[in-house]
Amino acid sequence: MKKWTAGVSAVVLTGLLLSACGEGKGGASASDAASGSASADAGKPVNLTFSIWGNDTHKKMYEDMIAEYKKTKPNVDVEIMTIPAADYQQKISVMLASKTAPDIMWMLERSIPQFLNSGQVEDLSQLKDDPAFEFADFIPSTLELVTRDGKLYGVPFSTPPNMIYYNKKLFEEKGLKTPSELYKEGNWTYDEMVKAAKAISDPGKGVYGMDLILPSSSWTESWMESLITVMWAYGADYFSPDGKKFALNTPQGEQALQFFSDTMFKDGIHPKPGDQTGFESGKIGMQQNLLSYIGKAKAITDFEWDIAPMPKGPGGSQGTTMGYAAYMITKDSAHKAEALDFLKFLAGKPNMAITSQFFVPGRKSVLESDEFLKQGPSPESVKTAILDQMASAKVRPGFANYQLINDKMKEDFDMIYTRSDTIPNILKKMESDLNPILASQ
Repeated sequence: MKKWTAGVSAVVLTGLLLSACGEGKGGASASDAASGSASADAGKPVNLTFSIWGNDTHKKMYEDMIAEYKKTKPNVDVEIMTIPAADYQQKISVMLASKTAPDIMWMLERSIPQFLNSGQVEDLSQLKDDPAFEFADFIPSTLELVTRDGKLYGVPFSTPPNMIYYNKKLFEEKGLKTPSELYKEGNWTYDEMVKAAKAISDPGKGVYGMDLILPSSSWTESWMESLITVMWAYGADYFSPDGKKFALNTPQGEQALQFFSDTMFKDGIHPKPGDQTGFESGKIGMQQNLLSYIGKAKAITDFEWDIAPMPKGPGGSQGTTMGYAAYMITKDSAHKAEALDFLKFLAGKPNMAITSQFFVPGRKSVLESDEFLKQGPSPESVKTAILDQMASAKVRPGFANYQLINDKMKEDFDMIYTRSDTIPNILKKMESDLNPILASQ
């Protein structure tokens, strides 16, 4: 993904962007269906399904938007289907194969190549020429992952860099400089993170200085969702640039995995596998997470918190990953015109401004607005932890056969969590397990 730098300017978001589309018929493309003369609000009742992996707060946000949508499209009902993140790709794959998939779906970057290769998502290229949609407002680099052979297959709604949420109260009690202060000084590193975590931790009371596992990620899947930031910061990577070879079995890779293992089992500054202690409990000093967590964080009343960029590692990088999620329409949807109309509604400026309270938007006008900067604890924190990091952040890799790769990586990471072998031996096993799968892509 190409790099870009966001500026900061005030933008006034006005009006809902709605576009009338013709009635969809099974088998017709979204483009063909949209060319019909009848508008979606004048047709027969239509039931759309919309799949997400989000939490109840995200679901409520979309329910409110659906209620607004129905004011102009009363014949269209939209059912939200919530699927756990850990099961999302596999369940969507099964549903697509059985012709029971949702009409519109969230899709994560790791899964997009699979569905593009299988031809199971709809071509949305007509959006490029829709003046009401203002396609030019999207940051070009955020469209690369959903573009194939010049055709557009998705619209990004979330491009968040990983960051650190920290408990200001725990830092103040120990007289420690905060991650934000250390970052401003140019001293925010993994070494400093460990020092602070050791000062804060009290395992006997269930207090831990740091937690690198995103709460939205299961422990077994944390290798990609959470820990790739550590790998990159240490100058290591899971796979070769072409995705054909396992690349972590190196001194840097061993150092990174040993560091992570030591925080749990040697230093006791990180929760152990299965520990569900959350940042909102006040017992985690520093928590890696995304902007999507900010809704829960805002509900915290027992202590003050703030956000900061990821620390810099021995490899000289912060290793910041850029998450990625897009709206997509399934190829077999029986209501493509209505699905496209609803997607345009969700991805318009006003609703991207609404979803930006949880998701870093792909639209420049929303990302650069005062409204977005005010989503966090302070505009300065949002600018530092999010906007300033996006130029150097990298999108996590995706693979056509991600499910096989994920199954093997989870199996081998379990060896780290159960301490059933040494890190060097586990890396050798990973290399042996993964190379045949990667070579077959």
